Amino acid sequence: MTTDQAPSPALDALRQRIDTIDAELHRLLMERVRVIDGIVAAKRASGADGVMFRPDREADMMRRMVERHAGTLPLTSVEHIWREIITACTRLQGDFRVFIDGSADVADMRDLARFYFGFSVEMDCPGDASDVVGTVAASHSDLGLVALTERSEIPWWRGLGLEGAQIIARLPFLVAHERPADLDGLVISRPVPNAGEPDTRVFDARWTGLLPGSLMNTGIEVLSFFRTADGVDALLAASGEMSEADVLALCAAAGAEPDVIRPVGGYASPIDIETDSDGDEDFDTGAD
Repeated sequence: MTTDQAPSPALDALRQRIDTIDAELHRLLMERVRVIDGIVAAKRASGADGVMFRPDREADMMRRMVERHAGTLPLTSVEHIWREIITACTRLQGDFRVFIDGSADVADMRDLARFYFGFSVEMDCPGDASDVVGTVAASHSDLGLVALTERSEIPWWRGLGLEGAQIIARLPFLVAHERPADLDGLVISRPVPNAGEPDTRVFDARWTGLLPGSLMNTGIEVLSFFRTADGVDALLAASGEMSEADVLALCAAAGAEPDVIRPVGGYASPIDIETDSDGDEDFDTGAD
């Protein structure tokens, strides 16, 4: 049995309103790209070459998005739309590829890469995390995506350096339970020109013997570690206000000064999101 019902005038009005909003969104998107075209032309006129990643500016954009967001649309859905737009506009400056870490779950790595870099960018898997670092270091403007695990199978960060491939972002940027693309990862790039000061600095540290057990009490986070025959290698994260000497002093105060410590990049502090039972989202945008 079928029932023929006349369309509700109220629903028709709402659908027309949606069509109007969609048209305005499309118009604004095209206007945004025209502005990007102007920026690209200005950069090329000034002699700038290649793709310009701006992780600090992207982080600021995401923070403003979090602060103004309201309503029932999940914030991570908005984030994904924005990331797709950012990547599409970045590719107007030139092509780049994303190399993913093959030692991690490939499906999870691809989900993470597609969430943050969209579906239009070329993706490849050169091997494990060390291979990703080496490939990015030898590239002109490609990115790498390495899974972040507490205990690493290899000290892949030994290949990082401020003159070659370095850490520029930590993912996910919006942290929440059961969010899509929730694999912990680090984004690798060649040095970013005119990059701002990161919220968090990352260091390659190596000890003969054991990792100081009280290191976490100093405010330093051990992102990952690898046990060698003689000691331990660790990837450390510290406040962006700390110098190499500050971190060295804190390690010494924790009980063991490392034999090697050197900066290997930094990132904008992720934003914690907590969802309550009513579906509202509370945000902690306080950066470290």
